[in-house]
Amino acid sequence: MTIPPRVSILLTHSLCSAGVALLFASLACAQTEHNGHWEGVFTADNNREIGVTLDLAQNAKSEWIASMGMPSKNLTGLVVVGVLVNGNSLKFTGVELMMAEFDLTRVPDGRMKGTITNGQSTRPCEFRRTGEAKVELIPASPAVPLELEGDWEGWIGPPNGGRQMVFHFKNQPDGTVAATIGDTPRLPLNNVKQAGQIVEVGLKIAQSRFEGTMNKEGTEIAGQMIHDTNKMPLTLRKK
Repeated sequence: MTIPPRVSILLTHSLCSAGVALLFASLACAQTEHNGHWEGVFTADNNREIGVTLDLAQNAKSEWIASMGMPSKNLTGLVVVGVLVNGNSLKFTGVELMMAEFDLTRVPDGRMKGTITNGQSTRPCEFRRTGEAKVELIPASPAVPLELEGDWEGWIGPPNGGRQMVFHFKNQPDGTVAATIGDTPRLPLNNVKQAGQIVEVGLKIAQSRFEGTMNKEGTEIAGQMIHDTNKMPLTLRKK
């Protein structure tokens, strides 16, 4: 039986459309399968196995969010940045695991296998899904006054031999502030607040905080970084 040209074209378009739909559906399915609570293990330099957990999900904006934990030390809510999901591939950085970079791939049996790289050391690791995700993010701080919103930078130590610190504050439509430090990557800040000219910012990832006083022009915050009993002067200037 000969199929009329018009019918043939319609069939071709239908098959192509179905193929594209199936492709997108399979990709979406592969990505959603990354959601969950994962338990993993890798071997440290002293040949000691270290157990870690990964909670991975998507937020209301379909953005990937994650946190990690170390059960042996009763640690949860460890900061994760740079989450990238592409099909069966997953990459992210464990900030509080000495900026360890994870490069994982889902394999047919449902596990995620790959590597963890820290500096010059790369070791194998694998994760198994054991439940639903319970991502613990650093709580957002309330929106800040307009004079604090923006980018601020300063140096701890001498400008040519110290360490540059760059703070970013951007108010969000939901009444919170996106507060981060650094540029690549930008790491989250917590407990951001301004009362009059006094500015306080927490750095959970370093177990420290910044306290300072803003000048009347709103162009400079003179203060100090505080870690335990150690204090280092730091003056931030608005960029």
